[in-house]
Amino acid sequence: MRTPLPPDSVIADRYAVLRALYFGTAGWVYFAIDQTTKKPYVLEATLAESNEFQELLASIKVRHIAKYEGAIEHSGQVYLVREHFAGRSYAELLEQKKRFSEAEVMQFLKQVLSILRSLHRREIAHQSVSLNSIVQREDGTVTLTEFTQASFSERFDIDLYNLAVMTLALLTGCTLEELYNQGTQRWEWHDRVTVNPRLARVLDRMLSHHQNYPTATAAMQALFARDLTSVIFTFTLTGLASLFALRLVNTLSNPQPAIVAPSISVDAAAPRETYPQRLNRLKVPQQLVSLLAEEASQSAESVLKLLERLSQEARRGMGTYKRVNYDSWLNQRNSNLSRRAIETLTDAQFVALFPDHKGKILNPRTFGQVWYAIAFDQIKQAKPETFSSSISGTLTNGVGKVYRSRFKQGQTVQLSLNAPANQIALWIFSSEATLLKDFQQANWTGKIQQTGFYEIVIAPTTLTEVNYELELEAQ
Repeated sequence: MRTPLPPDSVIADRYAVLRALYFGTAGWVYFAIDQTTKKPYVLEATLAESNEFQELLASIKVRHIAKYEGAIEHSGQVYLVREHFAGRSYAELLEQKKRFSEAEVMQFLKQVLSILRSLHRREIAHQSVSLNSIVQREDGTVTLTEFTQASFSERFDIDLYNLAVMTLALLTGCTLEELYNQGTQRWEWHDRVTVNPRLARVLDRMLSHHQNYPTATAAMQALFARDLTSVIFTFTLTGLASLFALRLVNTLSNPQPAIVAPSISVDAAAPRETYPQRLNRLKVPQQLVSLLAEEASQSAESVLKLLERLSQEARRGMGTYKRVNYDSWLNQRNSNLSRRAIETLTDAQFVALFPDHKGKILNPRTFGQVWYAIAFDQIKQAKPETFSSSISGTLTNGVGKVYRSRFKQGQTVQLSLNAPANQIALWIFSSEATLLKDFQQANWTGKIQQTGFYEIVIAPTTLTEVNYELELEAQ
């Protein structure tokens, strides 16, 4: 091990070393003071060149990640310069506490996995998660430091592996040498501490080099996602209990008949909005609504109620939209969604609103105006999200989402969808290939023919609220 710099050493003619903190994954980490500003900093030795970190440092400015000033070089050694803040590393906390309870570990994992999720979504792997690199601030929050080996990457299993190893140390209070069997090359920890089965399964998988979770998001969902049925059941019971309690309170707080002054008459019910009032509020041309109602064989009021789900800005232009407007919106869009993804989202919401028009050629003066209004909202609002291996969420009003994932030629993709029957549809495509189109079944397996980024569109087929869970694995 390299000998640390002695106190009072000056790095880059600016930072005076006060003391060495610990030997990190890439070298010594020092507590130092800026001789110019007199501000304290932490200098983290790294093996990379200073210019390699400029883009990376700009990308990690997110919550609960230490703030970095930049990188400096001294005697052939590169250091990352980061803020100094009051707190204690988990190496210090473990030395004091000796071991952590399961509840403390679960809270710790929730905080750290949340930080790693932010990094992984930016395709950044930390690669140095350790008892020293995670610091608990004085307010109890956790901050991730030591980005000395961080890099843009598509593999994040090393972060989860390191976190699991660290978690074993916290749970058992044992050294890593005590827990790892060199002969079997396995982590043997189950006989040293008893934890709930879910936590044990997740830790064992995070410790696997071959079956680890691909991202922190997947690990979080495996560890903390509650069963949807139990959530609904709990919500229902809570709602019924609250309703019962409300009635009981009202009964107890009003044991005597209410006294009503005969001279005062109050109608508590708000006046119902008339059709002309709603038409004026929504700013949709009356003639267009009448034409839509006639073509759809619906009442004008029911058509207007459906159009209310669109934004005011989109409705305001209805009756004037042309193809040239749509092309202009596409050219000016801020997101990197493909044209096909936008049109898929638009088609899906249109069919959810007017299912009888699925597959029909639209009159540009009537339902074509509705389609353009939906497209206007999609171009303004839809943003792609990075897909890892498992996602869940809620869709409503027929509005879908788009995820992006990179697949390689020859990979086998396995998909599993958990959602109410026939209420969710899926599309997976790239600029060159289509894997799925309007897919509404629970499971699918296919082979990737061409390497590239694929867009995964998930959309409801109904206007009601739909919960979904989607798992996708590429091998």
